This record gives sequence, structure tokens and C-alpha cells, in this order.
Amino acid sequence: MMGLNDVMAVLGRCKAQYIRALQASIMTLFAIAGPIVIASAGMALDMSQAYLVRERLGHALDSAALAAASLAATDEAAANLRLQAFMNANYPPEKMGTAYNLNMVVEGDNVRVSANADYDTAFLWILGIEEITVYSETVVQREVQGLEVVLVLDNTGSMATDNNIRALKEAATNFINILFANTSNPNTIKVGMVPYSNAVRVGRYGIGRTPEGDTYNGGERFVTLPDEVSYTSNHDSSSGWYGCVVEHMDDDYNPSATHVSGSRGQLWKTGNKMNGHGWNPEVNTNDPYPDDVSLNWQGPWDIYQYGTVSRGSCSEYENQCTSYGNVCVSSHEECTRYRSNGQCRTWTTVCDEYEYGCQNYQNVCTSYNYTFNPNSTPNNGCPYANVVPLTSDQDYLLEQVEPDVASDMKPHGNTLGNIGMIWGARVLSPEPPFTEAQPWENKMWRKAIVMMTDGVNTDDSNYSAYWFSNKNQMNTTKFNNRFLEICESLKDEDVVIYTITFGDGAGSVTSYYRDCATSESKYFDAPSQDDLIDAFEQIANELSNLRITQ
Repeated sequence: MMGLNDVMAVLGRCKAQYIRALQASIMTLFAIAGPIVIASAGMALDMSQAYLVRERLGHALDSAALAAASLAATDEAAANLRLQAFMNANYPPEKMGTAYNLNMVVEGDNVRVSANADYDTAFLWILGIEEITVYSETVVQREVQGLEVVLVLDNTGSMATDNNIRALKEAATNFINILFANTSNPNTIKVGMVPYSNAVRVGRYGIGRTPEGDTYNGGERFVTLPDEVSYTSNHDSSSGWYGCVVEHMDDDYNPSATHVSGSRGQLWKTGNKMNGHGWNPEVNTNDPYPDDVSLNWQGPWDIYQYGTVSRGSCSEYENQCTSYGNVCVSSHEECTRYRSNGQCRTWTTVCDEYEYGCQNYQNVCTSYNYTFNPNSTPNNGCPYANVVPLTSDQDYLLEQVEPDVASDMKPHGNTLGNIGMIWGARVLSPEPPFTEAQPWENKMWRKAIVMMTDGVNTDDSNYSAYWFSNKNQMNTTKFNNRFLEICESLKDEDVVIYTITFGDGAGSVTSYYRDCATSESKYFDAPSQDDLIDAFEQIANELSNLRITQ
């Protein structure tokens, strides 16, 4: 029997053997697992450092993107310079990780900025991973400070049917109230209105005054009002100008032309030519294109005076022939080329020079007395309602469209939707004649037009914004095509266009209004008055949702 000491000795020997065996096992295990443990620790360290590089890169991108976003839509070069400057300041070269591939992309209201950075590993190179590339991007949503929208409203005679004009005024009222209800800052909303029919009424704005008679735009005039005609606030005046205009006719326009007395601004003369302001009563091909579709045309315009122009007696003669017998031996080139036995075989309308008198010509008229014959109401076809330039005055806007008040918005005249649309564009343009709008390139403000009609374009048989109908070759096809041309120009300026066809009178032109709209979803067919009101409300809510305010 072992004594305690023997047992302890045996146990001691066993313990020593066990320890020696355990040490050998640990050494073997460590030899196998050691590199893995070290690599794992190194990977964790390198990965944490790579995440730190990405986090620093992200913070630098945030600062740079915020700084550049305000310039991104208007000056790309300046925006990129600012982007790089802020990136250098917030992620200097001495920072861990080398940044590169700095890139900025503008996507609508979003500015997307991205960059890469390389981190040189401290441990993972053992496993062949010498470098880790990180990527970061940030998106800044540019703050749209405001909305400018113009309502182009059909005020033609057909809107009297079932008192449709009242429904239109109710729809416009709701539209205005919805927009202003959805903003905490009314100054971020500007609304303008362009009622239209045969023409558009710019009113006193055209002569540098507001409707109330105050100075407008420094008193600058964009309408030529002859001295013999005065402005009137009476639509039915037999002589005054109510405020409508005819489109500009560029050919041979002479700002110093002489007004033909009694013509009420319809006839202007340069020398013995009657086309002093471009419109020429001696031809039937007058056409103001492309000024009638241009977003940049700033005037001047001539006044609208419904009536007719007719040719009177001959007023001037050039080398009038008063005798017969001898022949013309020197006239126009065509005539002088052909001489046989002292006679010209070919004659032109007027002989310039005569030696022996004229043969077969007497009283050759070179200039006629054209006269203007006004209608008993020369403002016939001119809408009652005035253009309203962009304004944030909600109360003033509502006064123009009060449904149950006898405001100036009354049905009258034929339909020229293209004229309404171009004046809507002119109100929305930052250039004269109206100057309330923000620049086209200022993406901090969104621009929109709501165009509404209840009928097809109609060529007045006598007079319109295209002057006297028998003195031009205008037709509904031209009106429709020019309407679309204006729409495309507005889309090029990123204007959001909504169109509404009301009732069943516009059936044949719905395709034009559908094509004019920015997208299919922004075209509305409104068969009934309730549908018309709903369309305006839906558009107002959509425009409100598009706005992102500070």
C-alpha cells in the first residue's frame, strides 16, 4: 500500500507528464491556428480603417455637395470648382486614403456627388491584399424656393353656354386657394392669368401703367398708341383703345413711320409705302411669324381696332403719262432691251424715264389712299379681362375670378389658343414686356402653365390678333401648328405644361392639347363643369406636391 507520500509522488509524476503532453498539444495547435488568428486581427484592423476612410470620405462629400448644389443648375463649371475646393478642404491629401474620381451629376432637383478612395493595408498584404478601394456617394435635394404658374383661360363667346364661364372662375378660384394654402410663405407662389379670345388684352401695361393707373416697369411702353387714339376702360367705346394688340409684323418695320391720320393705329407710312409698321395693306400675305411664337420677342405691338381696310383713289403718280403718239425709248430694263422701229415690244407697269412721251400708259398709280373703316365697336373680339402679370397677392388674384361677381371675365369673341399660349409664355418669361418672372435658368423656381380651351381655333372672317383677315393667309392649321411650336419652346425651358379641353367643342383638336402637355398624365379631358373644377384642383394639388420649400 502506497503511502500518502508515494501517492503524491505518483500524482506528481502524472501531473508532470500531463503538463508536458498538454504543452506539446498547445504548441501544435498554435502552430496551426496562429497565422489565422493574426490574419483575422489584421483584417479586422484594416477593415476598420477602411470603414473610417469611407466615413471621412462621406462627410467630405456631404459638405462639398451642399456647397456646390446651389450652383449646379446655373453654372456647372463654377459648381465643379466649388465642389473640388470643399473636397480639398474637408479631405486634404494628408488624410489616410487617397481620394479620386470626384464626380457630380445633376438629376432634376437632385445633385448626386461621388468619389473613390484607396487605403493601403497594414496587415492584409500578408494575404496578398495590398489595397482596399472604398466608394461613397451623397445626394443633395436642391431646395425649390417657389412656383410661378400662369393660367391661360378661354374667355371666348362659347363659354357663355350654360354659364360655363362661372365654372371656369370657380375652378380658378379653387386653384389659387389650394396653392396658397399649401405654403407657409406666400412669396414663394406667383400666379399670372392670360384670358384670351381673338386676341389678348394687355391693357394699360402696354403703355407703362397698371390697370389702376400707377407707373409700371418704369413707364416703359411696349405698345404703339398713336396720338389720335386714347385708352378707354369701356369695352364698347366707339373710338377708344381697350387694350388688345395685334402681333408684331417684322418686315419693313420702321419705328419712325408716320401714322396715317384716321386709321386708328392700323396704317403707318414710310415715304409712299404703306407698310411702315410691317403690316402692308397692298398685299394679302402678311404673316408675323416667327415673332408670334417667339419667347424672346419684346415688342413693340400695334393696337387692336376691329374693322376693315380698303383701297381708295390713287394718291401719287410716278411719271404720269399724259400724251400719246410717240414711243417710250427708255423705260425699265425689260423694255429697253427690245426696240424695233422706235417702239418697245415689252412694257412694264411704270416707265422710269421718258424721252418722247408714252404710248399706251396713262394715269399709272403707284400709291393708293388706303382707309380704315372701324367697326361700330372697334374692340369687338378683344376679351374683357386683362392680363394679370405674376403676383403673390392672393386677394388680388381672387378678385379677378370671383364666380358670383360681375368681374371683367366675360365670354366674348372667337378662339385663338395659340395667341393665348404665347402671351402665357410672355408672362412667364423674365424678359419684357412683363418682368416679374425669375430667369429661365433659375432652377430654384419651378415654372408651369395651365392651358384651358373649350373649342377649336377659329379664323375670324374680318379681324384678329393677325390684323385684317383678307390681308393675310392665316388658317386653323397654321394656328394649331404654331400652338404646338410654342409648347415645344416652353418644354425646352423646363416649363411644366398642363392642358385641359372642356366640353365637347374641342373634340377635333384634343390631339394638339395632348401633345402640348408635358406628359400624357398632364392632359385632362373635362366633359362637364364638375370635371373642369376637379381638373384644376388636381393640378393645383400636384403642383403643391412638387414644391420643396426651405
